[in-house]
Amino acid sequence: MIVNPTIAGALTVAACFAATKQFTLNFRDNRRIELAISQLHQLKQLIELCQQHRGISSAVCAGNASLTGKLTFLQHQIDQFILDSRHNEIQTLPQWLSFVDHWPRLKQQVVDRKLSSHQVIRQHNAMIEGQLALFDDLSRLHNLHHFMLDNITRLSGICLDTLRAAEILGQMRAVGTSLCARSQAGGAETMMLTFQRLTASGRIAELLREIAGIRNKDLQVILAEQTTQIERETDLLLQTIDQQVLIEGGLTLSADDYFKTATRAIDTVLNVFSLIINYAADNHAKLN
Repeated sequence: MIVNPTIAGALTVAACFAATKQFTLNFRDNRRIELAISQLHQLKQLIELCQQHRGISSAVCAGNASLTGKLTFLQHQIDQFILDSRHNEIQTLPQWLSFVDHWPRLKQQVVDRKLSSHQVIRQHNAMIEGQLALFDDLSRLHNLHHFMLDNITRLSGICLDTLRAAEILGQMRAVGTSLCARSQAGGAETMMLTFQRLTASGRIAELLREIAGIRNKDLQVILAEQTTQIERETDLLLQTIDQQVLIEGGLTLSADDYFKTATRAIDTVLNVFSLIINYAADNHAKLN
């Protein structure tokens, strides 16, 4: 059969156009996913800053003026994050609007020393809980809850579980830092820390089981050392709480030393988040 050269040429052009269009769509889709994953990682950084601010501000409001410089630095970092997010899709989400309304008032109350350390912790807890909800909202906005690390483990699910495990450790960091700043146990904060200590043990054990259950050979290699580090640093934190904070009489452990011990435990948990989210950024085509 003889094909009309004009028709053949037209078909070739059409095929090339279709291929180019599909390539462009794929490129845009990949770019959109990469930006979405990047936004989740940035939101984790904001949560981390707010958790640190909770611990430092609770100590300052408990009377430890030596941490004022670090407090000011953290406030600047959070303010800068908000400025950098002005043109981000996150601006459209109600939980973000709630945060940017709450943060300036909370910051000023801390600066003016108008809150007790207990009030500081409670307000931060509520604010960070909203940020964790925002993480879930942002995942759904970009359809990232469809991304699977294996047959049953959702990317957004285990990332959120990791952040929640780090949050209970963050609450313990804030309460313990406040107690060490006062150099005295007792009262509502001691009761709070006792409860948090029990909650943390179960939450960390649950996270470790979840990590161990991931049926993804690449991630199993990447996360192999993390469980040992999490166990070691969280055990050290719990031991420190039992032996140097939840005790009768005066406390000799400095607020700064306790804060550092708790931060090491938190960092091991957040490292899991970073390793998983970085893996997703590099391999999202296989996860969708």
